[in-house]
Amino acid sequence: MDAQAWDRIAGDYLGHIVSPFDRGISNPLFDQLLAIRCAHRKTVADLGCGVGMLLPFLSKRFRKVAAIDFSAGMLRRARRKVRATNVSFRRADMTDLSRFRERFHVTIAVNSVLAPSPRQVNKILSEVRSTLKPGGQFLGVFPAMDSVLYHAMLVVERENAEHDSERVAAHHAKKVCEYHKYDFVTGVFDDDGDRQKHYYPFELRHRLRQAGFTDLRFRKVRYPWDESVSGFECFPGKPKLWDWLVCASA
Repeated sequence: MDAQAWDRIAGDYLGHIVSPFDRGISNPLFDQLLAIRCAHRKTVADLGCGVGMLLPFLSKRFRKVAAIDFSAGMLRRARRKVRATNVSFRRADMTDLSRFRERFHVTIAVNSVLAPSPRQVNKILSEVRSTLKPGGQFLGVFPAMDSVLYHAMLVVERENAEHDSERVAAHHAKKVCEYHKYDFVTGVFDDDGDRQKHYYPFELRHRLRQAGFTDLRFRKVRYPWDESVSGFECFPGKPKLWDWLVCASA
């Protein structure tokens, strides 16, 4: 989605987006932020800040916070969410962060690296890396393609239990999972022209290392089995769906 598309949904952000900050979601991002030493002396950037859901937390923990997004509509909403004097708002595309070279001790990107083009993803990650001071920390949340495949497996198992024919079960499972919207090679989900990237963990490791990040550590942001994860069937009692939280160093 381009900036204008995000402008249009800014007024109903949570109606369109599955947010890792919703109630009931286990998000280890906060633990990682709380573990940062001397945060009150440091600068942090929220890249692709959206409507600013993380900004109140950051403004209380860090000396300076830069809220950066390419959507003017999102930034207007974010300004209304936080009034702290240590938060500044900047409009910028993540493919060009040249004005923020080595400006931040910490950069955060929560489901904001969604470009469907591999070349564009590589460019964005390189730009994100360039914003960090030497030894700085990156915290990123990325949609997990392997979580989509895990969900599909659960659907297949359920359908096989309900149908004598595996062929019929597979047909039902593919329909439920809307498999035709996914490109499992490139990791792109295409919903009527709205194309967004999902990631395998091995791909994230490759692309982040290629961008110059080191000391990669992975954790899972886990989503409850309820209506908050739109488009997915519910399987209470099974391990939960997830996004990837990656912690890395510059």
